[in-house]
Amino acid sequence: MKVVLTEALHARPASLLVRVASRRAAAIVLRKGSCEADARNIIDVLSLGAAKGQEIEIEARGEDADDALREIVELVTRGFSADLAPEIGSAAVEGVAVGRAVVAMSEERAPGEPRSVADETTRARGALLRAEDELAQLALALPPREAALFEPERAIVRDAAARIEGEIAAGRSAEDAVRAVLGGRATDLIADARARLLDALAGSQGAALGKIRDAGDVDVVLVTDELTPSLVASLPARVRGIVAVDEHAGSGALHTSHAAILARGRGVPVALVPSHAASSIVDGEEVMVDTTASPARVWAGPSAELAAEGRARQRALDVAREDDSGVVAGVASRLGVELLVNVDTLRDRVPPSAQGVGLLRTELLFAARAGAPSEEEQYASLLAVARAAHGRTVTVRLFDAGGDKPLPWLPARAGERGVALLLANADVLEAQLRAVARAAATAPMRALLPMCRSAADVRDIRARAPSLQVGAMIETPEAARDAAAIVEAADFVCLGTNDLAALVLGVGRADASRALDRRVLALVSDAIGAAHARGRRVTVCGEIAADPPGARVFVGLGVDALSVATSRFAELARGLSNATREECRAAAAASLSGTS
Repeated sequence: MKVVLTEALHARPASLLVRVASRRAAAIVLRKGSCEADARNIIDVLSLGAAKGQEIEIEARGEDADDALREIVELVTRGFSADLAPEIGSAAVEGVAVGRAVVAMSEERAPGEPRSVADETTRARGALLRAEDELAQLALALPPREAALFEPERAIVRDAAARIEGEIAAGRSAEDAVRAVLGGRATDLIADARARLLDALAGSQGAALGKIRDAGDVDVVLVTDELTPSLVASLPARVRGIVAVDEHAGSGALHTSHAAILARGRGVPVALVPSHAASSIVDGEEVMVDTTASPARVWAGPSAELAAEGRARQRALDVAREDDSGVVAGVASRLGVELLVNVDTLRDRVPPSAQGVGLLRTELLFAARAGAPSEEEQYASLLAVARAAHGRTVTVRLFDAGGDKPLPWLPARAGERGVALLLANADVLEAQLRAVARAAATAPMRALLPMCRSAADVRDIRARAPSLQVGAMIETPEAARDAAAIVEAADFVCLGTNDLAALVLGVGRADASRALDRRVLALVSDAIGAAHARGRRVTVCGEIAADPPGARVFVGLGVDALSVATSRFAELARGLSNATREECRAAAAASLSGTS
């Protein structure tokens, strides 16, 4: 096909043409006279030297050739509009954002020149102290639920100290010692600790936050190659979206990272793109991010019409997060499943149509404290949550600590977690049970045992608080296999799929949080069957419950309720609004068989 160029094929139009051509499998050739160019090769396209008004021939062969030809012709005839050639990536957090680009790429730090071992050790110790102080201050400034995400990083910094000093003793500079010990990015918390220590050694603060402050009082889209939890936690509200470099090329590591969890809680969409795509965005230009469909798309310099459309969708999503979407009652009657919310702080807003609080994480209400909360403090907090729940039932999970969730006022011995740790700290346990029992006398409230091991755990707690409804949280393969005995003793059951999946699959909870693995689902299905055989209701409260495809699987398996973060409640309701029981059962069957 021949077409007249509306713009010369200089750098910008040529790069847009190459971007569009590269999306397709077809082989695409451009011709100008006797010269020929591969449409996917920027050097070839520029070498044509095609000027505005000249005619070129476009030929496409192979799979999706017709679509490729149509898209390139449309690009040319519409004046090489950037609207037609967004950068393509994947969504870590869904949403739409429009704002001025703040490009904050990490600078390559030169290898440190070691001084004396004593001097380098002194510098390292100073950096470690500053890092620990920053993390402590961050924990105080954040809501308890978010502060808890940084607790493992504090342990990383403490554990790294001796190794860093060992590397210095072997002749490295403090900077190189930090890189040697924390160089691998097994988790984004390790990357966060590394960046924090290197900043401390350089005597600098995060460059990204400084650039955002300098951008003024405008909506911003942050573009960065180092998305860390600390950065997300510190972002001002005017940062409406994030474009981040996906270093691991679609591995999914950033999708379930601590940084993504924090961004999701703030309603900030995150698009993951290749490094060349992020590098093509110019500081200060308008950027639009849309991660609501697959693939995610990022436009640098969208047209006024596209930007206006993006802002309208952004406002609609903001309203939807505040409004609970008005479809909850329909979902409940059609699918026979309640939609509940998880509450982590006294500032969490419970949507009016939520059918209750399925999980109150009491340990997060008091995580920033140095000492255990008193019975009166707990009682007051429980009544506050009951008021926010609009008179619906509040399920109060007793303090869940131990393992990678330490609480300074609930010391744990090796291997103690959940109910085992509570039973080892009887004074803390009994004060909490008294507070829950008092609150339950005036508001619908029940107790939930974290990391329940056996029916004996349930009977022990029931004996201490005979007036309370007592439920069991099944989060381990052993408990799932013993579900028949546990549900016999309990009034209800909650399935914690994050821990269950992590233990079954042998991975971290962040990596397992969205895993619909048939080995996990087989245990879930058996536990649901055991509970229903004894007339007990079952709630799922793991991360996967907030994902509409995962929620459909659990509905198909027969759960009675799904409990999700307040920020994802409307998304879940909309995701289930058109589902049928037959579709959910089919999704569950496919996942159980491994064919989904």
